[in-house]
Amino acid sequence: MRKLALLLPAVLLCLVVTPAVLAQGEGIIEGQVTNGTAGAPLESVAGLEVTLYEVADGAAELMATTTSDGDGWFRFEGLATEPDRSYRFQLEYEGIVYGAVSGFPADETLLRVAATVYETTASDSNIAVDRHHVIVDFAAGGALFQELYIFNNTGDKIYVGEEGTTLRFSLPDGAADVAFSNAEIAAHFVETDGGLASVRPVMPGQGEVMYSYDLPYDGTALTVSRRVIYPTSSVDLLVANTGVQAESPQMVYRGLSGGDETAYQHFSAEDLPGDAVVELRLSGSPQGAGVPALERPLWSRGLQEVGPAIALVMGLLGALLAFALMRRGRSSEPVAEGEVDATSQRGELLHLIADLDDAFVEGHLDEESYHQLRAKMKKRVRDVWAE
Repeated sequence: MRKLALLLPAVLLCLVVTPAVLAQGEGIIEGQVTNGTAGAPLESVAGLEVTLYEVADGAAELMATTTSDGDGWFRFEGLATEPDRSYRFQLEYEGIVYGAVSGFPADETLLRVAATVYETTASDSNIAVDRHHVIVDFAAGGALFQELYIFNNTGDKIYVGEEGTTLRFSLPDGAADVAFSNAEIAAHFVETDGGLASVRPVMPGQGEVMYSYDLPYDGTALTVSRRVIYPTSSVDLLVANTGVQAESPQMVYRGLSGGDETAYQHFSAEDLPGDAVVELRLSGSPQGAGVPALERPLWSRGLQEVGPAIALVMGLLGALLAFALMRRGRSSEPVAEGEVDATSQRGELLHLIADLDDAFVEGHLDEESYHQLRAKMKKRVRDVWAE
């Protein structure tokens, strides 16, 4: 099995503090490594090398290295506890590097942390798609497809794949100008013969990937054929109702969503097996497509225009921030990793909340969807402030 040594997000960092009794400079970090894979040998967490870095003023400095004991416990002593510095502990198991960062809580000198490691597998048998959302918009000379996959590793092992790739996503023939929701996600994908593939290991649990692409469309007819790679619980397809007729043999037409100027033809399907083929057939010239070029995704227009569509696909509630960041537009330069700070994230979210209020006042959004969306957005704002 090929081992991948890629840095994963913090697996978990649980803080348990005790009253401070030591002076500054005598901080202690205690941690335990556990194995989240059922049936993993108890000795798997013993003898792991754990490295500690001090992070201050944007720079990381190696502090110490220790080894976990037979029960996975490790300990670092003699640490500064000032609020302007934090600590990152890092360890490797089965070729996967785990890491987490935290600082000492105010007036505390004991920081307890926990890390969960997993066994690895090259099999994708536990990979499934919970929800797949597709939005199709039209402009001069083409169609813009925007897709969100909410996938799930239902097993208790990290999927590392084979031949250097893990998650795969199909693209239709002729797809061009593939763009991801941010530069960090884009850096972890490569193009393949049939579409896209990730090079990152896949942790147990849920994740999401959002991207867009263009297809040439001259207003006569276009058949878009896609292979379903993983078992998919539900698919929602929204096609802008701009005079283009849409149909799909594998999907059920659910009617129009939205108002006269923002209506979308809604199709859906459930319980699609892996390797199934789904077709979307388009015909007819889109009305008013002679002006704008395909430059920006649908969600860059503001919720007052697309509120009904967004409300319909709000299985993607957790992706609100990514939607907000894509408001920058595909015509702009890619955002460098780390460039979007917490302030800009909060600004984007607050802008979306204002758009949402306008959409509700103008009657573009029903009350239930409005309150649900607003609550989720406000929670994300609070989370960003906390982070």
